[in-house]
Amino acid sequence: MANTFINKAAASVTTITTIYTVPAATTSVVTGLNIANTAGSDTTATVTIVKSVGSVTALIVSSTPIPANSNLAVLSNNNRLVLMTGDVLKVTAAGSCDVFLSAMEVT
Repeated sequence: MANTFINKAAASVTTITTIYTVPAATTSVVTGLNIANTAGSDTTATVTIVKSVGSVTALIVSSTPIPANSNLAVLSNNNRLVLMTGDVLKVTAAGSCDVFLSAMEVT
């Protein structure tokens, strides 16, 4: 098995945005997910995982407040998300936010 560290970024997220889709024949361990409020005023963010098997949508955080000029560390205290082939991580923000994801892909 090969382990490869990757990162994904999206700028100015205001609508439902796919940040990451797990590639074929891969398991991913999301090690970090940061959402920075760039709107200049308080906003909220929602993070969801859409499972490829059964099309279940799971909320990770729901309408979580992010103060102006601040950020939200979605994963803290060494928490991790394990995603399987085809799983999709999406972020929605009420005001403009930048998103940065770090993960390790296991193939």
